[in-house]
Amino acid sequence: MRGFFLLLFVIKISFATAQNSHELKFINYLINKGNYNEVLFLTNKTISNLYPEQLDSLNYFKGWAHYSVKNLELSTVSLLQVGKSSPFYPKSRFFAGYNQIHLGNYAEAKEVFSQTEISGEPELSLITFELSGIDMLQGKWANAKSQLESLNRDIALINQQIAILNKICDEQVKYRPKSPVLAGIMSGIIPGSGKIYAGKTGEGIASLITNTGFGLITWENYRKNGLQNFKTIFFGGIFAANYISNIYGSVVSVKIMEDEYQNKLNNQILFQLHIPLRNFFE
Repeated sequence: MRGFFLLLFVIKISFATAQNSHELKFINYLINKGNYNEVLFLTNKTISNLYPEQLDSLNYFKGWAHYSVKNLELSTVSLLQVGKSSPFYPKSRFFAGYNQIHLGNYAEAKEVFSQTEISGEPELSLITFELSGIDMLQGKWANAKSQLESLNRDIALINQQIAILNKICDEQVKYRPKSPVLAGIMSGIIPGSGKIYAGKTGEGIASLITNTGFGLITWENYRKNGLQNFKTIFFGGIFAANYISNIYGSVVSVKIMEDEYQNKLNNQILFQLHIPLRNFFE
């Protein structure tokens, strides 16, 4: 009787394992078809009696589906659960690290790459390449340059991206960001000059003309009618409002310009970090 129940247990486990294998193959089929929402629905179901390699596959499929629909935090959680014995391990680690870079979690990204157990080329060089990109995003241009120069330029996978990131590093050494404070001071001295400094020449000239016009009208009314006259107070108020808003606008203009520049720069770096990953693992 004991042997009979043992046989039933083995048959049940074997059936469940075969069923799970079939489900994983179907999920892989959906991944290849790009049906990521369906994949997430299926992977969120409770699948029991999975072998370790089946569980690794399930975590990879789930992580990749989340990555594909831009759920980067959830993607990272699943991808980092893929074991190093899985054929999906290298891809899972690299994309988990890239997710963290994209989320701005630079310390976590460095930890993912530094703890990735991989030997051999081009994976090791690819890790160094990604780490150099993290340094660039943190403004550590000298560190990034040093890491880029240590890479083997004969590796076609990253050769073009190394050249592009090197060029960005060189440009940043020469780049001098514009100061919002200086823009405000300039517009305080000469209305509109701060906006011209920010590259908004038309707005700067318009501010200069407007402030000068209201200033002259205020002065003329003060000269003729005195400080307490309604026209003097009225036009003086308009002049003061324009003068202050001109200073504030100059500060904001430079800040927006620098933020836009930084965002564009970061997106360029992220794009270059992403290209080798897709080329290597796709």
